[in-house]
Amino acid sequence: MKIPGFIRYMALACACIVAIPGINRATGVTPSSSDFEEAGESARWADSVMASMSLRDRVAQLMVPRLDIAYNAAGQSQLRNVVAQQKVGGILLGKGKASDYAGLIDFAGSVAAVPLMVTLDGEWGPAMRVTDAPRFPYNICLGAIADDNLLYDYGREVARQCRELGIGVDFAPVLDVNSNPRNPVIGYRSFGEDPERVSRLGVAFSRGLADGGVMPVGKHFPGHGDTDTDSHHALPVLNRTAQQLEQTELVPFRDYIAAGMPGIMTGHLTVPALDPTGTPASLSPAITTGLLKKRMKFNGIVFTDALAMKGAKTSDEANNCVAALKAGADVLLQPRSLVSDIQAVVAAVKSGEISEKQVNNSCRKILVWKHRSGLVNSARPKVAGIASRLNSDAAKDMIERLAEASMVCVRNDGGLIPVGALSDRKIAVVTLGAAAENTFSEYCRKYARITAYGFTTGPIPAAKIAEINKSDLAIVLVTTSSSWAAAALKQIDTRSKVAVVLANPIKISGLSAALGSYGAVLVGGDDIKAMRKAAAQAVFGGIDVTGRMPVAVPGLAPLGAGSDIVCTRLGYASPQAVGLDPDLTRRIDSIARAGVASGAYPGCQVVVARRGRVVVDAAYGKLERGGADVTGETLYDVASMTKATATVAGLMKAYDEGLFRLDDPISQYIPELTDTEKSDLTPSQLLYHESGMPAIINVSKVMMDPASYTGPLTKGRQTAGYGIRIASRVYGNSSARMRRDITSLSATKDNPIEIASGIYGGTTLRDTIMSRIYQAPLRASKSFRYSCLNFCLLMEMEENVTGTDHARWVRSEIFGPLGAWHTGFRPREYYSLSKIAPTENDAFLRRQTVRGYVHDEIAAFSGGVQGNAGLFSTASDVAKYSQMLLNGGVYGGERLLSAATVREFTDSRSQGGKRALGFDLMGNPLSKDDTDGYSIFGHTGFTGTCFWIDPENELIFVFLSNRVNPSRHNRAFTRLNPRGLMMKAIYESIKGAS
Repeated sequence: MKIPGFIRYMALACACIVAIPGINRATGVTPSSSDFEEAGESARWADSVMASMSLRDRVAQLMVPRLDIAYNAAGQSQLRNVVAQQKVGGILLGKGKASDYAGLIDFAGSVAAVPLMVTLDGEWGPAMRVTDAPRFPYNICLGAIADDNLLYDYGREVARQCRELGIGVDFAPVLDVNSNPRNPVIGYRSFGEDPERVSRLGVAFSRGLADGGVMPVGKHFPGHGDTDTDSHHALPVLNRTAQQLEQTELVPFRDYIAAGMPGIMTGHLTVPALDPTGTPASLSPAITTGLLKKRMKFNGIVFTDALAMKGAKTSDEANNCVAALKAGADVLLQPRSLVSDIQAVVAAVKSGEISEKQVNNSCRKILVWKHRSGLVNSARPKVAGIASRLNSDAAKDMIERLAEASMVCVRNDGGLIPVGALSDRKIAVVTLGAAAENTFSEYCRKYARITAYGFTTGPIPAAKIAEINKSDLAIVLVTTSSSWAAAALKQIDTRSKVAVVLANPIKISGLSAALGSYGAVLVGGDDIKAMRKAAAQAVFGGIDVTGRMPVAVPGLAPLGAGSDIVCTRLGYASPQAVGLDPDLTRRIDSIARAGVASGAYPGCQVVVARRGRVVVDAAYGKLERGGADVTGETLYDVASMTKATATVAGLMKAYDEGLFRLDDPISQYIPELTDTEKSDLTPSQLLYHESGMPAIINVSKVMMDPASYTGPLTKGRQTAGYGIRIASRVYGNSSARMRRDITSLSATKDNPIEIASGIYGGTTLRDTIMSRIYQAPLRASKSFRYSCLNFCLLMEMEENVTGTDHARWVRSEIFGPLGAWHTGFRPREYYSLSKIAPTENDAFLRRQTVRGYVHDEIAAFSGGVQGNAGLFSTASDVAKYSQMLLNGGVYGGERLLSAATVREFTDSRSQGGKRALGFDLMGNPLSKDDTDGYSIFGHTGFTGTCFWIDPENELIFVFLSNRVNPSRHNRAFTRLNPRGLMMKAIYESIKGAS
């Protein structure tokens, strides 16, 4: 005798359970083949249990009551009565917290004589009933997903959560084809109106559940999608012909059965084409037995829908549990009156109305499943920490993956999205249905400078509409289908308009006319945080958009509509999404916080990206001790990172345009060096730091007025009159004051640039600095020696060959197109001082805490713009630049640099092999020798910054801090080495995830 298909499937599923981390595993469960003898252990166990059961006990095994109880003494008492005294086969809990669920299920298991079938009505995971479980998108949203494998993974994750709670059966998926937009009860619970899509996604999800050790129960047979009545309150009628049923409603169920899925729930609806008596399908022998079991050959477990629903009434007021069993059901869900219903079934058996064999067969099915699923020997759920285990990194990652895959682009005239041309574009982000500051606007701001507006109800004030309409581009998020939102959509009238609708697509046809004037329209079928995050990325090209409409929206999009959009910018994801250990975030967090606590820096920003996705984007600490919090928009002085970002980028652009050659004499581009010892230096020598130039010039000697002090300007130890510490064993003359022939205390015609608070300079000052650099003596050797002066000369060359101010050149050619709108020189001119992290308290030269002005003295007294330092940025902006280099010069769909130029600057090597053209190099942090080579390029900065790019691992790491605040003499940064620790953690996370 062959074992039923559902048991064969569960045998295989249990074999898979053993390999799932974090799941309560049964002991002694081994893979089984399809014949009955190989599954004999389960059958023998079931028979032995049944042998000791009375008829009433066997009937009770078919009952699964719903219990709306709390985890307290009263709840336990009620549970004890149902489980221990009534001896039911299973339970269904109502809404509650995860700890209540786990506690109640644990208690139920402790008082059950026979293992319980614990069920869940979790169509979108436990969150449908468990209030603090992670909420996955609704099925109508997931109906847009093209990748079946993702639905399988989703099923596995739901199964993991169910097993954590002690749940073995999930009443999902909904296999109803929602072909009636007026359906009051299915709607967003369905995967859509296309039978093939509902089938494909439903089966994939079911496989994931089953392989994860949880029984899927497809519902509501034979299909509840084309009804217009809620079976909770009345009996719906499915007026479809037999042919229509075959072509639509039955398609998902047929495929589900063919896939060997173990459970199906019958619905409370009448189908005249199948049973002209008007009997609900759940109580109809013609439908449950004749169609489902015989014609469609389903031999798994048949569950009724909740028998307490009004749609489950019998025409003659007979007991509906008896009627359901006569129809062919195995499990009676939520009987109206447990005790009397058990008695009614027992009486029906004794009277011959129901055969005892049928009860035995159903009871045996249930018991065999219980044994096969591992309930006999499985550990009960652990209450402690249950909410955290449900809301795991894996769960969060799954929610984001589902959200991204469900975005649909239904219109994109002229390729409006991903939004391009970000430089100096005035962008309004408008939310209809929520406040201005929300997840959507937050993520839009990561890509571009925006002004956010939000309205929770209408009408929108005319003044606000007028303000919005002054923008070049309006990006409108709509989370409501209300008429006021449609009116607002029509009122917005900017040059370009993008709409994002996050709502049940079945309900948004009222917006169609208003959306007609929008050049691009994105639709996502749910409004949760992950969907808003995905939508913002979709607008700006942070994710691939591959979804297709699960339903038709009249006037907007037909069924299946959607066009693909390719990712062009950095997106945001979890570490595990890109092959990193999920613990990376916590490790980075721990190191960063340790730095703040130890005084290594007041605060910092960290970005880690891999494979084009940002996986860590975090800010820690304060701008200064006791100051405001650091945020992702805090500006940091990146110090010498300027060399490898602004200066190298500007040079690469000029090189692309053929404005200089790397091996030409520098004097060809800087006339002041003609006929000097530097005339034959080449740009490549300067970029490699193989020029013989000294490291720096002594700016203090240049800037301090000799007439203001007597004796030497500095001494090697602290003595009377030399109390200002400048560097290790360097103390400044307390009497020294700044020259006023090349600076002034206020802005003047000759000194218009504020280089520090109350200190102004101009062309003469910069010329003075550059003159000293021109005159700096060369070493005889051209061996490697790091020199800031090399990059001062390189910037001078760049400005001469481009004819453009360096700050303007890199802004217009690099940072603007990147959307790196925070990044620039002299940030006080374009950014709020309150958002700029201060650097050092310069007690000698500038005699102030430097904030919003460059810390480096050469750059500062060059007017704030110099090739060696002066750039201010955020970690996020530096990551954009880094990704552009990884992409071979392309970002945001725009080519900024040629691939050949990027390769030449990053792949070329100095004589010692440890420098690229303008970049520092390092090897794998986990390598103990140099055999791996120096393939990671980037740069560090004196203020406590770095960025590193690893092409092989498609990895970016950016760390920005102000470790020199309040003093450069703080040794805690060096002792802690946060940059090195974080790099090690990142590479260990690659190793740990592989």
